Amino acid sequence: MTDFRSLLSRKHPLLMPGAHDALTSRMIEAAGYEAYGIGGAALAATQLALPDAGLQSFGEYRDAVGRIQEGTQLPVMIDGENGFGDAKAVTRTVRSFERMGVGALALEDLVFPPVLGVAPAVIPLAEMQVKLQAALDARRTDRMLIVARTDAAYAAGLEEALRRVKHFEQLGVDAVLATGLPDLQAYQRLRDAVTLPIIAVIVPGTPWFAPSIQQLTQVGLQAALYPAAILTRVMQAIGSGLEAIRTADGSPPPGFDMRSLGAPLNIPEWLAIDQKFQAAPGGARR
Repeated sequence: MTDFRSLLSRKHPLLMPGAHDALTSRMIEAAGYEAYGIGGAALAATQLALPDAGLQSFGEYRDAVGRIQEGTQLPVMIDGENGFGDAKAVTRTVRSFERMGVGALALEDLVFPPVLGVAPAVIPLAEMQVKLQAALDARRTDRMLIVARTDAAYAAGLEEALRRVKHFEQLGVDAVLATGLPDLQAYQRLRDAVTLPIIAVIVPGTPWFAPSIQQLTQVGLQAALYPAAILTRVMQAIGSGLEAIRTADGSPPPGFDMRSLGAPLNIPEWLAIDQKFQAAPGGARR
């Protein structure tokens, strides 16, 4: 399996759709993508029907990530939230996800837990540096990348975000991720501020600027994460499916075809296993 360090060293941007369950991660691989991401907001929504407000525990999050990894062998970058606490919690978070084979772990500097309806804020730089140092110390090898994320651009201003990523680079992280940038010029300034790989978070429909693939290439960004692109379409499809059932008048709703599940569920593989090890007459095994 190709590791993240190699993927980020290529000339073209690495595109990472976000997966919220194992079926999605498998379909991402089947569609030809080289890596994918897992985000906290998507898991809170799909696993617990909760907002991204610090309501899921570390154990719930870790277990959901493990189930998603069952669907594919692709390298994955996960949203490590704030490390789920202090330096001790960050250490446990890094060790746990490294054992699970996670390729990259992003840690953020947002104040936690967030207060809904209140503008987000970031923790002091010194506190974030302690967490990142704990993360770097906790991993056994450098195969799992530590990605430093800052939300300072929209919480405290672009200049503060640029100041932070420079400190993160000096600390020795493997890549940086800055959210809330207002325009392409801000991404260019970010690119000029550090030599590390930069990962963009693309969330169209928000005040955050969403660069195109061409713009990512133009500025020289190494990767782009699309955390909600699939999930929002899935939610629309669920709504359409529910409405189709209500208006079907007894006939099969349009698009209802169980055979479409065959390929992503690897049914031929499991069928072959069944045929090889099926019980002989009388219950005896071959």
